[in-house]
Amino acid sequence: MSVAVLANIEKNFGKRVLFNGLSLTIHPGERIGLIGDNGAGKTTLLRMLVGQVLPDAGSVAVGRDVRIGYLTQDPVFDPANSVIDEAELAFAHLHRLAHRLRELEHAMADLAGEPLDKVLRQYQSVQHEFDLAGGYAWRHRLEATLLGVGLARASWEQNVQTLSGGQRSRLALARLLFGEPDLLLLDEPTNHLDLDAIEWLENYLLGFRGAVILISHDRFLLDRLATRIVWLSNLKLESFPGNYSAFIEQRRLRELTQQRRYEQQQKFIEKQQEFIRRFGAGQRSREARGRATRLERFLSSDAVVKRVAARKRIGLSLETDRRAGDQVLRVRELAKSYGENRLWANVSFSIRRGERVGLIGPNGSGKTTLLRVLLGEQEADAGQIRWGANLKIGYYDQRLDDFDPDNTVIDEVRGGGTMPEQELRDLLAMLLFRGEDVNKPVALLSGGERARVRLAQLLLEKPNVLLMDEPTNHLDIASREALEEALNGFAGTILCVSHDRYFLEKTVGRMLVLRPPHLIDFDGRYSQWMAKQRQQRAKEAQRTQAPAQAAPPPHPAPARSPARRDNPYLRPFGPLSTEDLEREIHAAEEIIARCQAAFADPDTFRNPQRAQRVQGDYEAATVRLRQLEEEYFSRG
Repeated sequence: MSVAVLANIEKNFGKRVLFNGLSLTIHPGERIGLIGDNGAGKTTLLRMLVGQVLPDAGSVAVGRDVRIGYLTQDPVFDPANSVIDEAELAFAHLHRLAHRLRELEHAMADLAGEPLDKVLRQYQSVQHEFDLAGGYAWRHRLEATLLGVGLARASWEQNVQTLSGGQRSRLALARLLFGEPDLLLLDEPTNHLDLDAIEWLENYLLGFRGAVILISHDRFLLDRLATRIVWLSNLKLESFPGNYSAFIEQRRLRELTQQRRYEQQQKFIEKQQEFIRRFGAGQRSREARGRATRLERFLSSDAVVKRVAARKRIGLSLETDRRAGDQVLRVRELAKSYGENRLWANVSFSIRRGERVGLIGPNGSGKTTLLRVLLGEQEADAGQIRWGANLKIGYYDQRLDDFDPDNTVIDEVRGGGTMPEQELRDLLAMLLFRGEDVNKPVALLSGGERARVRLAQLLLEKPNVLLMDEPTNHLDIASREALEEALNGFAGTILCVSHDRYFLEKTVGRMLVLRPPHLIDFDGRYSQWMAKQRQQRAKEAQRTQAPAQAAPPPHPAPARSPARRDNPYLRPFGPLSTEDLEREIHAAEEIIARCQAAFADPDTFRNPQRAQRVQGDYEAATVRLRQLEEEYFSRG
């Protein structure tokens, strides 16, 4: 049974055809990576699934009772709310049910006989609905999710209007995940997330039981999550089983097969055409006319194999016109703070000519600030910065706002230079600005177009040192691959801030890791750094589990009244073995069962104090069970 089906969809925007005969079936539990060039219509496809855009032809069918959660790139919040207010809105239904339970509890305290039985049945019904919706574990879910997406407790009372773009994206993501939809539609969910938050999201989605459609240019994310890649190209969708790497290999083999068939068919066509030319007027003219008729019929049929279409892709070749000295940069005891917020202290490192260095760290750790301090755009509180000799530094700023909005694309790239217009046009054509595109005002450019303008400027600057701040933001996958190839062929030195793990793995061979207020200098690729972190976590887990394993295992709780505040199975738990976790889960389930049995006993509510104790134990045991289960399933 499918979750949703799009059948023979057609969509036009003016004269532009976006979809033509597009079809897609979404199955329960699958995670679809939706990829395609910028502007191909990926976001429009998601908006069709939620009914925000209607097709011109075809049908969109969503299963009955299927809940859809849609994460847009521009979330909207109530400007009067704080972060925690906005998050709690997702649990409004639980709030109403909890309030109704309290009302019924108070009502039962003054009733007896048939009226009490009637209210008790209502109470049991509401309690069942409350449990199905998540019960008293909602607060734990709310806090764990907010922390997971990178919203620290200090930001929870902050007004939503004061949030940065990254914080808004995280709050929207958290609010969406609270609803536990059956189908998640995620449009670039990792935008503005740091590496820790991206890893948390990956782990969450790996355990998510519903279906997911994920628009992303993050190839690492697509590799880890996707069970199917759907490629939007040439107005239609093509499906490939497996993750992104599997898609690349399947597409390569498919295109190789198509190209071979095309070449073989072209040889056949040329052979027929040669026969028709040679014998069209001779003794075999009748045969030649027959072949000509058959060839004409063949060429107008669907049997003709098309040449593999060249994909639109930017052309980059970063060159430098001067050789830098051996020592490019030396930093000693650098420090920077904003009030009580200490970004980094005693930071020291050196970079030599030809090195490719990645700078990573959580949002707010000062990565961009460090680049600006190195460039002299901001002042450090202490320390020394020494640049080497014969340097020409190029800077890629992720904000992409250092443009004159009144300039056209070609004027902005030309700057104060004297390059002939045709050479400029040839350069811009390599970056997909063709024809009248070069006269487009900079103020009207998309994020991806502005990124390509800045890359064009870097091509002309010919730097021998590149400082880059999130250069893959706004670029589609094909453009990211072209940038990676250009940087790998670049003869100069690179220091790059990025959250794109695939880009880091392909481009840099050394990592500077900011962990305020310190910096770790790691000589190795991103994958090697992550392997080292996993080893350290495994060692720490072994050390913390050793005392728990040496201690005698706990015994199941004895049968007793559930209304006991001192119940040992309601206390916080420390590191436990898997066997101990299973025992404690069973014990917590027994407590919940006894509490539910007490709820069914009218005598419970004739004693308000007893009813309150039972309710308290039930809430505590429910929260504890959720925590135990999360710990149990996180171990795989």
